[in-house]
Amino acid sequence: MQVGTTVNDDGTENEFLVTASRDQNIITWDIAEQRATEEDPEWGVPKRVHSGHNHFVEDLCLSNDSRYALTASWDHTLRLWDLEKGTSSKTFVDHDKDVLTCSFSADNRQIASGGRDKNIKIWNTVGECKFTVEEDQHSDWVSCVRFSPDAKNNVLATGSWDGTVKVWEAQSMTLQNTFTGHTNAVTSLSFAQKSCYLASGGKDGNIILWNATEGTHLKHKSHSAPINQVLFSKVKYWIVAASDDGLVLWDLVNDEIKETKTVFLETNEEDSDSEEEDDKEKKEKKVVV
Repeated sequence: MQVGTTVNDDGTENEFLVTASRDQNIITWDIAEQRATEEDPEWGVPKRVHSGHNHFVEDLCLSNDSRYALTASWDHTLRLWDLEKGTSSKTFVDHDKDVLTCSFSADNRQIASGGRDKNIKIWNTVGECKFTVEEDQHSDWVSCVRFSPDAKNNVLATGSWDGTVKVWEAQSMTLQNTFTGHTNAVTSLSFAQKSCYLASGGKDGNIILWNATEGTHLKHKSHSAPINQVLFSKVKYWIVAASDDGLVLWDLVNDEIKETKTVFLETNEEDSDSEEEDDKEKKEKKVVV
């Protein structure tokens, strides 16, 4: 899920949401508040459905101008989408197994991907695979790749089911640092804006803050449930984490958990059976560091 912006003729901005799903589709949403009734406020309405993948869509990222979306799928491909036209302009084919993650570089000139084939690949925007990492690579599935938002500090962070986080110089894909601290799969990475800070979240319930430049562990918090997503706040010095049971807000200045919001969702039995079958190999994996 990603939030993008478009600019109106008068210079004002409109926000929109792009989501990807196991239904194999990508959907763009208008997120201006639409209240059907006072009891049932709706904050978004679907604007366009983008179809093309033939398996689950695992990851999604937007270009800096919000005109294009990049998706990673279990059909072993990535796709580049023109959101204004609603078309998939390029299909990226080189992974041997499910593609789990993708990312645009800050200047939109590079694309990174990772997957169950344990490979990290670098692409150009016309769908050509320019480089596959063969030295210092991860020993298990590559679950997350994220470029730094700072174009002057062109680095790529990668997380894996081997429990490590690696930081690479993105032009040559030379390894700069390997972070160990998670005891299970790393599921999510996030760079802070205009800083050297990198956050990681994992199935071990840990949220860890790193200095990506110096290669050091700064601090961490443990949660009682696996962490699925981490994100730096744009307005406060906080990390927001989504877990299996809700949300965690970590105040980094005071080094305290500001709030924990627990959410319990009803699970459709058919969906649960499907996820168990799809992830049965994952559940057998556990990293000991």
